[in-house]
Amino acid sequence: MNQRPARAMTIVQSLVGLLLILTPVLLIWQHFGMTRVLEISPSHPYGVTITDDRYEKGSSVSSLERTRDAFVMHCTLRPGYNWPFCKIQFHMGQGSKGIDFSQFDTVTFDMTYSGAPPRKIRLHLTNFEPEFSKADDWNSQRYNSVEFDVPTQSSFTFPLNVVRTADWWITSHNVPLEKTYTRLDNVTAVEISTGSVALGQPIVIELRSIRFRGKWISDTKLLMYLMGAWIGCGILGLSLSLLHVRTRLSASNSRLETLAAINQALELEARDLADQAHTDPLTGALNRQGLRAALMKRLHASGHVDEEMAVVFVDIDHFKQINDRHGHDAGDEVLRRFATVIRNVVRSSDKLVRWGGEEFLLLCPETTRDHATTMAEKLRGALPAQAWPHGLRVTSSFGVTSIKPDEDIGAAIKRADGALYVAKANGRNRVEVA
Repeated sequence: MNQRPARAMTIVQSLVGLLLILTPVLLIWQHFGMTRVLEISPSHPYGVTITDDRYEKGSSVSSLERTRDAFVMHCTLRPGYNWPFCKIQFHMGQGSKGIDFSQFDTVTFDMTYSGAPPRKIRLHLTNFEPEFSKADDWNSQRYNSVEFDVPTQSSFTFPLNVVRTADWWITSHNVPLEKTYTRLDNVTAVEISTGSVALGQPIVIELRSIRFRGKWISDTKLLMYLMGAWIGCGILGLSLSLLHVRTRLSASNSRLETLAAINQALELEARDLADQAHTDPLTGALNRQGLRAALMKRLHASGHVDEEMAVVFVDIDHFKQINDRHGHDAGDEVLRRFATVIRNVVRSSDKLVRWGGEEFLLLCPETTRDHATTMAEKLRGALPAQAWPHGLRVTSSFGVTSIKPDEDIGAAIKRADGALYVAKANGRNRVEVA
């Protein structure tokens, strides 16, 4: 009579023993192995082309030299286009069909850069998405990009999660806020472009290889599979322990609790890393992903706020002239100081968001429209008194509104944007209320 339960318990014990062996082996293998590599090099070239801003009516000139070991781009940046560039394009697919890069964690460059400092380049990953992209319009593909300084050493690596969807692409395609995330599941091209560098200089980029690395199975999926296996054994052991030995149940529960604690710790770590991706690296303000995270704390499941909140749209007046006359470095410094001035005036509970370019959004919880108007006037008056690069006099226009309880936040943002438009139409350096 007891042979069947005993035989079943033997099977359970064998499964537990197997999992005890497989769990550390798979975790170690996943950490040190299970590596998937995609290489772009002369021996793995894909389709390679070179282009520059001449097709945008610019005057920069580029050429490509291909050797046995490297792709060599020669580039002379010249004025004529607002953002002069030269770039190498590697085509990862044909038409709308690309390669899934979402499982890659890092990218390693083997390259040298010859040119005057700053030594900046950009990495672009274009992603074809039927919702936004058209096969005959290259710029309709989602532009995921990052600009960085080229180190002195020829080989360097950085995490792929620093790549973000470009603000100009989001704006030009009217992408909804909830779809502004980075997406790399159908990458059709990898581009290496010149960055924000001085014009007129010859630049030579010698690219020997680009290697994207990731895991065939992510740590989250592996832990999920392992936890599923452990839970399955735990349930089976629990059922048999009612007939056999109660001590087995305690051991199984102990193992499950340990795995749950590990999973919770990993979730907390992932949450911390996600928080780092919510901030605009130039100004320290929230980006649109950070805005989504802030709003989630104040939204019901229906998508409405549950308290009155002021919304203020801010736009730096004549910012394009600052970039055109003094360069993008001066423009970046103005944006940094501008964000600092705002943070010094508003409350710690107010959320400053870089909406795009020189536009900022302020969310002021538990604030009426009148109080927000007073705050905006204070900000407007504080800006000219600040010290700005090149002795500039910086002013700003403001659009103010408020969100009533249970009102749709999207409508309020549009109202504030409309008030900002009126402020600019009425001469700038003023506050308008919707």
